[in-house]
Amino acid sequence: MQAATLEKDYVDVPLVDATPENTAPYGLMIGDQVHKPGLSIPFYKGSVEEGENLDFVYNEHAVVRTARISRRSPEITWLERHVRMTQLFVGLGSVPFAMVLGKPNLESGAKVPELEEVMAFRIPPGHGIMIHRGTWHDFPMAFEGQPVTVLTMNSEEVVKALAEAKEPADMDTGDVYKIDIAKHTGKTLRVPF
Repeated sequence: MQAATLEKDYVDVPLVDATPENTAPYGLMIGDQVHKPGLSIPFYKGSVEEGENLDFVYNEHAVVRTARISRRSPEITWLERHVRMTQLFVGLGSVPFAMVLGKPNLESGAKVPELEEVMAFRIPPGHGIMIHRGTWHDFPMAFEGQPVTVLTMNSEEVVKALAEAKEPADMDTGDVYKIDIAKHTGKTLRVPF
């Protein structure tokens, strides 16, 4: 008797260097340039260039935390989105990280991302991205053999829902809509590290 093999149907997610232009449909790239410079604050003139507030949106209480990320499998099991908030991820230190992002598709009523719109962005050290509401995303990934620490800003509601999950499974709790991509699309996403 021959053992049955389960062949995965892979979709290789393009891995590209993040730029403000190519990340714009997914979110706002944060780098070493001041966002919307020119905010008029009279203190420290000549030595501080002030930027306008970022359009960070959250429900209830905002939370800021850090996470240390080590290398993991290039297969992407989960993607999630949030309707009531944006989310910010900034790499700390001298190591880049990757963000797997899918364009928002809330207006269409879709319950899964458009897989052809999913990209993996290599975020340079000391940079980050504030994703738009509804942007599909996985948690940041380390990929150069070194762990990376990421500063993240989101809502207490989202952190609480994720932390209270009893096991890794699909979620539709509060502002967390998280799905197992292979289960819902029949495809396994893979980042070509």
